[in-house]
Amino acid sequence: MALRFAAFMALWTVFYYSVPSLHLLTWTVIGLGAVGAVLLGVRRYHPHTPLAWYLLAAAMLTLVSGDTSYNLLTDVFSQVEPFPSLADGIYLATYPLAAGGVMLMVRGRSPLRDRAALIDAVILTTAAALLLWVYIITPNVADRDQSWLANAVSIAYPLGDVMLLAVTARLATGGGLRGPAVRLLLLGVLGLTGSDVAYALVRLYGTWHVGSAADLGWVLFYVSWGAAALSPSMTELTEPVARSRRTDNSRVLPLAVAALVAPTVLMVEALEHGLRDGPVIAVTSALMFLLVLMRLYLAGRQNRELDNRAHTRAMLRELKYRAYRDSLTGLGNRLRFQDRAERALARAQDSGGVAAMLLIDLDNFKEVNDTQGHKVGDELLVAAAQRIAGAVRPGDLPVRLGGDEFAVLLSDGASEGAAVALAQRLIGVLAEPFRLSGAPVPVRASIGVATSPGGAGGTEEVLFRNADLALYAAKADGKGTWRLFDPSLYDAALQRLALRTGLDRALAVGEFELHYQPIVQLQGPPRVAGFEALVRWRHPKLGLLSPVNFVPVAEETGQISPIGAWILRRATADAAAAGFGYVAVNVSPHQFSGGRFVDTVRSALREAGLPPDRLTVEITENVFLHEATADALVDLQRLTRLGVRIAIDDFGTGYSSIGYLRDLKFDVIKADKSFVDHIADKPDHERLLRGIVHVARIMDIAVVAEGVETVAQRNLLREMGCAYAQGFLYSPAVPLGETAGVWATIEMGET
Repeated sequence: MALRFAAFMALWTVFYYSVPSLHLLTWTVIGLGAVGAVLLGVRRYHPHTPLAWYLLAAAMLTLVSGDTSYNLLTDVFSQVEPFPSLADGIYLATYPLAAGGVMLMVRGRSPLRDRAALIDAVILTTAAALLLWVYIITPNVADRDQSWLANAVSIAYPLGDVMLLAVTARLATGGGLRGPAVRLLLLGVLGLTGSDVAYALVRLYGTWHVGSAADLGWVLFYVSWGAAALSPSMTELTEPVARSRRTDNSRVLPLAVAALVAPTVLMVEALEHGLRDGPVIAVTSALMFLLVLMRLYLAGRQNRELDNRAHTRAMLRELKYRAYRDSLTGLGNRLRFQDRAERALARAQDSGGVAAMLLIDLDNFKEVNDTQGHKVGDELLVAAAQRIAGAVRPGDLPVRLGGDEFAVLLSDGASEGAAVALAQRLIGVLAEPFRLSGAPVPVRASIGVATSPGGAGGTEEVLFRNADLALYAAKADGKGTWRLFDPSLYDAALQRLALRTGLDRALAVGEFELHYQPIVQLQGPPRVAGFEALVRWRHPKLGLLSPVNFVPVAEETGQISPIGAWILRRATADAAAAGFGYVAVNVSPHQFSGGRFVDTVRSALREAGLPPDRLTVEITENVFLHEATADALVDLQRLTRLGVRIAIDDFGTGYSSIGYLRDLKFDVIKADKSFVDHIADKPDHERLLRGIVHVARIMDIAVVAEGVETVAQRNLLREMGCAYAQGFLYSPAVPLGETAGVWATIEMGET
């Protein structure tokens, strides 16, 4: 916009010189155009102190009003070079208005004193004042043909120029100003001063007329100040800035030239006509000498301050680097993540976009750390950090939050699709085996993905919480995968929290109860061989809950151990009282921790009076055996010696089932329901289950088929030689009081 304005003013200036007869119109358009440009700039850019710019507009308005008055006096009233006149009174109002506007800018820019800038401005102004004194003011005072009023007005113009030069120089020498607006203001003042000097010289030594080359300085004043207001940098002129601590090299040449003005004028006068202005030049030289000494003193002090500040800044940079970096991996840390996340969320909110993050957890890290030592664990963390940093996009921020947990904050302009694509890429990158201390180590990662806004607000805490919930869901899905946050995960977390709180109370007040599902002999007449005990929670608000709703929560919190002990005591007591052939009890891996599980089993059997061979302990293959410890295996062997039967539950859903059968002693295999569901319509499922039954028969292990729901499934299982079945075809799990009726119904052949 500033360039278009300058082009507009250039066209009118050409018109001004090309058509002298219309100079009154064209000059008014040029002046009022500059005033309008300032008002438009204030409206468009909203500077911090608009009054400063309004004063500049008023100054230009008085100048163009003075021009209009002068032109009316000469063109309409036919006065010949009227001086002094009403126009001069209007003209002279320009200087205090302009100086007041610039002073407001100086105060707005530098609320604290900047002595160096002030001295620089005084040096420049003193040099200009000496020139005006010698070549403008003194000749006017010495002119005996002028009245005292004419002399006073003649002197007022250069004094006004000196005042305006002083405040503009102070603005230009202040710290932090590099935009075009301040340069344009200074250029305009120089143009105004130049035309004023030319006007004064012409009046002293010739005849003034409108339309001379001297008018170009005033044109430059109008154009420069109007363009300054239309530049976006105009807002900088009224905003506070930190004071500059370093001398601007661009000031050196003007200051050097200014310091040479006094000796140069002295030399010129000495060569021409003697030392007419010797006292003034001497005083000016002394003043300039003192100012230069003060400036050198301030420069030396500033240099010392700069050295100290540079050292302090270096230390602060190092401390900041350490504060925001993870010492092991070199990635950013949690503090760095929080700082960047808060800013990313603020920018996303302003732009209407999203912020996105990934939360990454190494699934196998604890196993590596425990089996191979902390040194190898640290190697794994460093290697994983390098892979993560190499996989992210430019601008993304990878950090290590602590332990084996990493995060990535996506750069501005992120999207849900970009976050998901990065999660998929990282899953693949981290799944490749790591070579640690020369040996390959397989490691998988789980990743939670979250974007903002995320359900409950747009803070860094909410974004992180959502990613954590998505990570939890990814681990629940079997690890080695990623999940994207959705509000249902938050609802599930609230429910888990409510369940976790209620679990503490449920056992104490007797809200748990056992239901029993029959295990039926397939070969020969139907006979109930035993019952599986399945825990239920009669929640006061949520009703009857199955184990899938609360057992995972109990395992997370460690509450499964006391609940499991209660199940053992109650199931063995019920089995003894009801005369079950045997009772099967599901056992969580957490119940083996602490080394007291066998004692708990022995105590429950003794209290119930139930023989050990009538208790079957069911352990889950794909949960427990992947985390088995030597102590847990010892407990299994002790249970076997005690006479307790061991069953492997959900058989076939893990990865090394045949190996487990070879290495560990099991009495029962429970074929997972997923194999039974489609044996009647999918040949592959039938062949696989037939193979399991065959291998189990060779190893003298009984097979229980879970989830039998149809007669067709029962007949196929019976034909392939499966020993037992369990499922809704016979009965769902029922309270103890209903087991007798179910038992009788099955053995009477009614199912």
